[in-house]
Amino acid sequence: MRRAAWGVVLVLGWMIATALHAGEKGEMHDFSGMPFVHLPGGCFWMGSPEGEAGRDIDEGPRHEVCLGGFWMGRHEVTQGEWLQVMGSNPAHFALSEHHPVEQVNWWDVQNFIRKLNEMGDGGFRLPTEAEWEYAARAGTNTPYAFGTQIDAEKWANFRDQSVLHPEGVFRHSTTAVAQFPPNAWGLFDMHGNVSEWIADWYCAEFYAKLSPKPKNPLCQDNASGMRVLRGGSWYDKGINLRAADRGWSTPDNRHMSIGLRLARTE
Repeated sequence: MRRAAWGVVLVLGWMIATALHAGEKGEMHDFSGMPFVHLPGGCFWMGSPEGEAGRDIDEGPRHEVCLGGFWMGRHEVTQGEWLQVMGSNPAHFALSEHHPVEQVNWWDVQNFIRKLNEMGDGGFRLPTEAEWEYAARAGTNTPYAFGTQIDAEKWANFRDQSVLHPEGVFRHSTTAVAQFPPNAWGLFDMHGNVSEWIADWYCAEFYAKLSPKPKNPLCQDNASGMRVLRGGSWYDKGINLRAADRGWSTPDNRHMSIGLRLARTE
C-alpha cells in the first residue's frame, strides 16, 4: 500500500472569502440527508509541474482536462451516514457519528453505494481521479488549495512530525469532519483526515497516454490491480496531501486511514 499509509484573523478572513467563493461556484444541497456542492463543468490543469516539492513521476505530464458538471460531497462519508445505510460501523476510531468512516475497502464502498442508491435519490458514486483533483484544487494551481504550504494546526489533520520537527502536530487519529476551514468551493477535508477511494484503477502512465484536453477521463485498465486513493490521511506527511499526489492500494485493503467521499451525477 502506498500512502494509505499554519492566527484567528487569518482563519476568519479565509472562511469569509470561502463562503463568497462557494456561493459563486455552485449551490449546496442535501441528497439522502448528506450535504453536496454542485461543481459546474470546466477545464483545469491536472497533475503537478516539474519542480514541485514531493512530485512523483506519475503526476506528470501536467495536462489540461475538461469535466462535465457533477455534485461532490462536502465532506467524507461519516460513521453515522455509513451506519444508517449498512447497519454497522466498521471504523477503528469510533469516536462519534461525525467522524469519517474508515476501515472500509473498495468493495465495501461499492456495496454501500449500491444500497444507498436503492434507498433514495440515486446517482451516487465515487468521483473519478480527475473530478477529485478538480474539486480539491478549487480553482488553484498550488500544491494545496490553501497555497504552497499546509499546517496541521490550522488547515488539515495529518502527521506534521519528523526527526527534525518532533514537536509537530500528530493527532494519531481521525478528527470529526468539517473541523478545518473548507476550500474555496466549500469542500471540507480534501487534504488529510482519511485517504479517499476513487473510481479509477491506478494507471501510472495514464497522464502520458491521454489525448489533448480529454473530457471526463477515467482509467479502466486493471493491469496494476490497484485502485486510486486521494487526499492523504491523518497518518500521512503533508507532502502526501498535495492536490496532485496519487496514492493507490489493492481494493481489498481495509486500513484505519482509508475512507471515502461521494460524488453524484447531475
